[in-house]
Amino acid sequence: MREEIDTALRSKVDFDSWSAQLKEAQAYHTRRDEFTLLRFQLIVGLVISALTLVWDWFAVPGQFDTAIAWRLFTNVPLAIFGLTILSPGQVREMKIVVSLNLISLGVLSMFLASYGSDEVMARYTMAASFILALSCLALPFAPADLKRYALAYGLITALAGIWPNPLPANEMALFMVFSSLLGIPCWVIARRNWNLRARAFLLDMRDDLTRAELEQNNELLRQLSEQDPLTGMPNRRHFERVVVERLEDRKPEHVSSGRLALMMIDLDHFKAFNDRHGHQAGDRCLTLAASQLQSVFPQEYGILARYGGEEFIAAVRERVPGETTRLAEEMRAAIAEMLVPVRDDSKPLITTSIGVALAPADTRLELDDLIEMADVALYSAKRAGRNRVEIIETGLDGDFSDLLQGERRRA
Repeated sequence: MREEIDTALRSKVDFDSWSAQLKEAQAYHTRRDEFTLLRFQLIVGLVISALTLVWDWFAVPGQFDTAIAWRLFTNVPLAIFGLTILSPGQVREMKIVVSLNLISLGVLSMFLASYGSDEVMARYTMAASFILALSCLALPFAPADLKRYALAYGLITALAGIWPNPLPANEMALFMVFSSLLGIPCWVIARRNWNLRARAFLLDMRDDLTRAELEQNNELLRQLSEQDPLTGMPNRRHFERVVVERLEDRKPEHVSSGRLALMMIDLDHFKAFNDRHGHQAGDRCLTLAASQLQSVFPQEYGILARYGGEEFIAAVRERVPGETTRLAEEMRAAIAEMLVPVRDDSKPLITTSIGVALAPADTRLELDDLIEMADVALYSAKRAGRNRVEIIETGLDGDFSDLLQGERRRA
């Protein structure tokens, strides 16, 4: 689609030379506006048709009954059908109804002209020509459709001037000349205006595609910037953005029961493992650790990310008491069971220490406070022998400074 748009704009081709795909796209985007305009034109045409009955009564009183009957059996049913039956998706059908309505008015003008005086005859035939010219300028038709309409209008109205009551030859010739002098320039103007609107549509579509591509690329860049390239899991940037957004949305109606848990997960003696077995083994270890953690972590009500180096971080909503403790133990056990392939095929084991900060779901603590609490708990786990889980809890008021100092002293 983008290539076709660029080609059409670059070569400045007319609408008639567009591909079928571009024409369908243009019709799809303009169908509602076109349908609304055609409905309005149908109403205006019906009103004008009713008002011109006054002129018919003065000009050809002997054919006044015919003028009324013609309108009642052609224009009124067409208008009712178009206004009540057709839906916005039936633009083509509405165009046919409007075209038939206009041709019907032209035929009636030519018919009544054949029963009037020379002056009345000239006015009616001129009116038929003006209907053609004005409709060419007003109808929202593509150039090819407008050409077909104009030819059909000219042919049918000319036949109405020949049968059943023929107009004088000079009057018919004058009608044909006058209709050509008015209709052809109006069609040319309408064609040029349509092509200008079509080109504006292409420019708008190109801008929309460019904007969509830019938004898609920006979203891709955002995802890449928030994804850890080694493990494929969310990184620290993504974790902080998501958690901060949820903490900022702590309105009473949005806060659930239970507690909020933040976990700091650190692989034990990872630097020594990396120095002994090499960086490639270290990368494999981190990848396997991420996979193990993700296999037990409940993604549906929490978020797990790589925090940096050998550290991972998680935030989870505790739904029932003790759930966080069980989850942390499952994560610790999953890492402890992990076998990391290395160069000497020894597949050494590696363990992890986990520090957990627990706070009420409606806590006033910020993310940095929770991370500080979890970090102190993690330090306590390290000092207590590693491969274990330590938990720090705080209340609603968020006053945890004494608690942290006590934990630091014990650690």
